[in-house]
Amino acid sequence: METLKIAFYTDSYLPSRDGVVTSIINTRKELERRGHEVYIFASGGKETTKLAKKDKRLYVIKGMQFKRYPQYTMGLINRESTRVMEIMPDIIHAHTPFTAGLFAYRASIQLNSKFVGTFHTMVFSDEAISAYFSNNKAAIKLSRFVVMRYLKWFYSKTDGIIAPTMYVKRILENNGLKNIQIIPTGVDFGSMKRENREKTRKQLGLKSKDKVILYFGRVSREKNIDILIKAAKPLSVNGFKIIIAGSGPYIKELISLSKRIGNNNIIFTGFVKEKDISLYYAAADILCNPSTFETQGIVDLYASFYGLPILLPEKGAQEELLNYAKCGERFNPHSIKDLVEKANFIYEHPNRYKFDGVVKEFDIKKTVDKLIALYNKI
Repeated sequence: METLKIAFYTDSYLPSRDGVVTSIINTRKELERRGHEVYIFASGGKETTKLAKKDKRLYVIKGMQFKRYPQYTMGLINRESTRVMEIMPDIIHAHTPFTAGLFAYRASIQLNSKFVGTFHTMVFSDEAISAYFSNNKAAIKLSRFVVMRYLKWFYSKTDGIIAPTMYVKRILENNGLKNIQIIPTGVDFGSMKRENREKTRKQLGLKSKDKVILYFGRVSREKNIDILIKAAKPLSVNGFKIIIAGSGPYIKELISLSKRIGNNNIIFTGFVKEKDISLYYAAADILCNPSTFETQGIVDLYASFYGLPILLPEKGAQEELLNYAKCGERFNPHSIKDLVEKANFIYEHPNRYKFDGVVKEFDIKKTVDKLIALYNKI
């Protein structure tokens, strides 16, 4: 097997954690296990720069923090550009179409390297535009048009576009993009371990009789977590508690909303350490990520490993998991009534759900096989 040198470019990286970062970390680890060399060029600040001192293949593109979402940096000064010239990568892989992505495109031209782009984030969606830029309807419409035009330009410069799901591929094709391959983000299930349910519940201060719905991930406006907060009271009638596990720029607003409603069955955990992630999946009865913003939904894969049924928003990327196993139930992500009814149904029919098909399809070894095949094809 030919050893490849691969340069990943990203506007989001450690110590921040989101789906893009998880995708990069999982994929890098498996590629390196197979003997390939993976270099990360990441927009970042002081904390990412500290990590680069320990990681000799991490190069930081300095910039300024994005005001509304301080975990993101707009890379402006790429003093590390000479490094990519020294590395001479075979593949330059942009995990963002924005600032780091533009540096990736420039490097691909200078080095005549193959250029690949993964579409990770629905940046042209109304949810994203209203969360990141403006709530004004006219501004949203104009921004959607401008962003889509830009994305079409950027991804047309690549030798291959990666979409994590068929849902995303169809949206991109409907907007005129071609040469799209479906390669989802995989998970290294082999490195994960299952926890004892009763033990984890004690650690988290939960009772064995509690019915627990888990949201796990970044707490931001576009994730539609509001519906879980608003559904908390009717869910409490049947004994449900809701855990919002994670941190983010929208957490204060959600806590305030919950107080105004008068909820007493919601637990906000704040930031969850890496070593504690498995505790929450093991302790819960149901996972619910009500976001229609997702391009895949990596948390759903972790839930499947732990045998946790999932409430999957209908007409979005997440519901594609049902093609591989009956791992949960679709629900209307804008209907409190439907969410409550489906949560009760799942809890009352726990043996209805199977997960092996999901774990098999999204194992990191299988997804990286597809990625390497694309690298070798272009």
